[in-house]
Parts: sequence; C-alpha cells; structure tokens
Amino acid sequence: MENKKLKPSFALLLTIILVGVLFLLSYSILQSDVFSSNLNRLKYMNLQANIYYDYVEKYIQEHSDKEIKKLSLNDSRFNLIITSKTDQNTTYYYVIIEAKDDTPIRLSKKIIKSTYNKL
Repeated sequence: MENKKLKPSFALLLTIILVGVLFLLSYSILQSDVFSSNLNRLKYMNLQANIYYDYVEKYIQEHSDKEIKKLSLNDSRFNLIITSKTDQNTTYYYVIIEAKDDTPIRLSKKIIKSTYNKL
C-alpha cells in the first residue's frame, strides 16, 4: 500500500528537480546573451569614437585655430572637448571624445600641429 503512495511522490519530486535544473540552465543562457549584447554595443561605441577621432585629427591638421574651436560632433551620443596649448611654433591639441550616457567609453589623445611658416 505504501508503494502506491511513494511512486507519485517520487515522480513529483523528480519533476520539480528537472524543472529547477532547466530553469537554471535557461537563466544562464539568457544571462550570457545579455552580456554578449552589451559587449557588442560597447565595441560599436568604441569603434564610433575612434572614427570620430580620426575625423577630428584630419580636421585639426587642415584647419585654422578659429575653425577648430567651432568644431562639434553632430551626434547626440558623444561629447567632444578640444583644448589647445601653443609653444613657439607648435600647437598641442588635447582631444577628448566621451559618451554622454553612462557607457564607459572615453577616448583622449594629443595631436601636435606644427605652426611654422611653410614656404
């Protein structure tokens, strides 16, 4: 008589354990997908910041100081900060490109522009 009561209890226990294991497995898969998606977004943002830096570097080499001070990015996701320091015949531009949101993307580099008179 006790045998008949134990079989359904054992089946229920086994079902609960299997559901728990499947839940944990699916949770870890979803968590890794979210992590992968966030990583891809960070890679994209870093690539975009590098593209902007290349553009700013070329712009600085080809334009005057007045034009450089007016430069801004037409992107709502990034801030552009350019500071300059002049020594004799050389101007140093410190370029900072950073994300406006809480994304940890910040690119800062120094660009040297020679200001001597070209013949």
